[in-house]
Amino acid sequence: MVSCGRGVEGESVKPLVMFCAAGMKAPVSEIAKQYEEECGVEVQIQYGGSGALLSSLSVGVGDVYLAADSSYLQRAKASGLVAEVMPVAFLRAGLGVPVGNPLGLSRMEDLGRSDLRVGLANPDFSAVGQFSKKTLSQHGMWQRVNPTVLLPTVNDLMNALKLGTVDVVVCWDAVANQYAEIDFVGLPEFETERKSVAIGVLTQSPQPTEARQFCHYLTSKEKGFLVFEANGYEEISESAE
Repeated sequence: MVSCGRGVEGESVKPLVMFCAAGMKAPVSEIAKQYEEECGVEVQIQYGGSGALLSSLSVGVGDVYLAADSSYLQRAKASGLVAEVMPVAFLRAGLGVPVGNPLGLSRMEDLGRSDLRVGLANPDFSAVGQFSKKTLSQHGMWQRVNPTVLLPTVNDLMNALKLGTVDVVVCWDAVANQYAEIDFVGLPEFETERKSVAIGVLTQSPQPTEARQFCHYLTSKEKGFLVFEANGYEEISESAE
């Protein structure tokens, strides 16, 4: 069972403040609403790129931080900003294309085509942007890609693709699955590099017990993870990192 934060002697706790990767908005907003209905605790969420949020943790006041790549949580923990880290789910990166993939894009090399309008996330702000730069660089492709747009979050990329501003983007599978207008194309070079979404309690949290309870609720297989699963996220087994 996952308990609810109620404060001392049944008193309601103050709203929890959460910093959350923008790509996780669909499941996390639903979980936060569900948590408030079941536990009577409001969760106020600030969305942004995982990297941008990490930069703001030392100056912002909050309780919980969720990033699309667990490396951000590890960095936050090493800097003394996060007290503990809990795994949430796996993500895979690949190509986001208009539904039906009208241009037949299927290879990493397609991102280097001069006739394509390519959208990438900014590696300084976004987990998928950091992943894109690292993986494309490993395969000698980073310098060959000339993005039409470089945007702060994966959600911005999805909207650009929906509007027809770009022909292809690099995005997360579970995020692409949330858009009926977008198909996801897996790439073997990306397939081996799964990323784990992770959540952590901030050391500065004024109500760490309640923050920890929400994190347990969000990651619980009987509660929050059911919402992630319904949105196409893959479960992290106990043996996985």
